[in-house]
Amino acid sequence: MLQIQLGAERPAGTGDGLGRTTIGWRPGMSEEEVWQAGRGIWKFNADRALSQDEVQIINTDGMVLAVARITGISKHGDRYALEGELLLGDARVGRPTPSPHLSRNPVTYI
Repeated sequence: MLQIQLGAERPAGTGDGLGRTTIGWRPGMSEEEVWQAGRGIWKFNADRALSQDEVQIINTDGMVLAVARITGISKHGDRYALEGELLLGDARVGRPTPSPHLSRNPVTYI
């Protein structure tokens, strides 16, 4: 499984490859909003990411915010965004992750 940890919501800056105005997480976001915030744009190993079945998006407290099935990636310069199917209502959402995010990087493989 791929795990992405989101920090606090902040402006995306100009030229966001996914057309977002903000990135990161804030309380009250829907699973769809979390998916759009968390699916990219990241530096990661494309082959390794594609070998994973799912991505779990968590906040810095380790709470699962969204889960998606990975179906592909899109390239944005030297970075990537995940393509996938959001698993709305997954039982893991709203619960602490059983796999703490130990990496200093926002993207890790479990």
